[in-house]
Amino acid sequence: MAKDTSGLNQNNDILTGLPKRVSPGENKKRFSAQVDAGHAHIEGDMELGKKCVTALRSNGDFQRATQGFHSYPARLHPDAARLLLNALPGDALADPFCGGGTLLVEALIAGRKVYGSDLNPIATLVSTARTALLSPEQLDELQRLVEGIADEAEKNIADKKPVHLHDAILKYKSWYKPNCFEELTHLFGAIRASESELKPLLQAIFSSLVVKYSLRASDTSNKVVFIPRKNGAVLKAFRDKSREYLQQLTELQTLVPPGTQPAQISLADARHPGFDRVDTIITSPPYPGTYDYLLLQQLRQAWFNLDMRSNQEIGSRRSFKQARAAYETWLKDTDSWVKACAKALLPNGHIAIVVGEGMHAGKLLRVANPTIHAAQKAGLEFITSAAVERKDPATKMKKIEYILVFKKK
Repeated sequence: MAKDTSGLNQNNDILTGLPKRVSPGENKKRFSAQVDAGHAHIEGDMELGKKCVTALRSNGDFQRATQGFHSYPARLHPDAARLLLNALPGDALADPFCGGGTLLVEALIAGRKVYGSDLNPIATLVSTARTALLSPEQLDELQRLVEGIADEAEKNIADKKPVHLHDAILKYKSWYKPNCFEELTHLFGAIRASESELKPLLQAIFSSLVVKYSLRASDTSNKVVFIPRKNGAVLKAFRDKSREYLQQLTELQTLVPPGTQPAQISLADARHPGFDRVDTIITSPPYPGTYDYLLLQQLRQAWFNLDMRSNQEIGSRRSFKQARAAYETWLKDTDSWVKACAKALLPNGHIAIVVGEGMHAGKLLRVANPTIHAAQKAGLEFITSAAVERKDPATKMKKIEYILVFKKK
């Protein structure tokens, strides 16, 4: 079978139609919030800097509202998001690299007007699902929909009813055990046929199972893990995940203050963000050379037949492997997105940027001074820099993670 050259995984291996058997669990990456923070350093406003350090040190499990729904690589810890929102009060919050929507959920709970955008359509799908504010009637409808879809899929499997699939997902069929692929196929077909306005939420529930019930070790690794799966395991997981998600949505509705507007989420490049006239921007752009966020979603991309626009991704790991000038490109992209966000910021508004050093060819990729320079060129005033050291679990080298805060003059 021909190789899929649409992208590389974190180990620079091409994800092909045929999985390569590899020992699982080696050099597994962890979320930055799961790596203990060491020495801290603050420049500028000390009081705000201390709050930012506390945010950077956020760690541990979390169950608040929809924050536990759907895995997403390298997400900001929800407590860090909450602490930053408390430190930077305002009316309207925007995140141009919204990812899985962690900040958006916390901003809704804080009663803010919320805007999110991302270049990745999986990110906007997950963010939309996490921030959904449903009425009791809509929650009842969603429950009926998921039960009906699971029942329909189960019946069609028993009747051996065929489901038409596009070529994109057939190319990756061998990344699934046959019984798991069959169950996913029938769930996908039933969801695709839905005409409900809640269909994106059904798609997000399905998306949460796509990697877990494949042969991939995790969202950030294409290493192969063979886990025995009984017939009906995927259908059961769909029902269980749906039930859990409904409970999370109910909790979200109780936490969000009455009258809070639904989040406005758009598919947009941060260099041309999908919002303007906000008084607070809190965001975590890609750390240079660390992840291929778009290509980590290859299986979901295939199921939903999406155009991921991976050539537009900022600071991707593969770009540092493929081009000598990747760091210079990252610098230019940083100038571009910071300038665009500064333009969208209201006078006296604040922007907080959570960014960490990357690594390529054994060398650290500096991020703080370039980001500060980009902000100052965009007319923003430096307020504080909070930094903590973290030891990279794979290389054991120390890297620094920052929260940089600026104000529009």
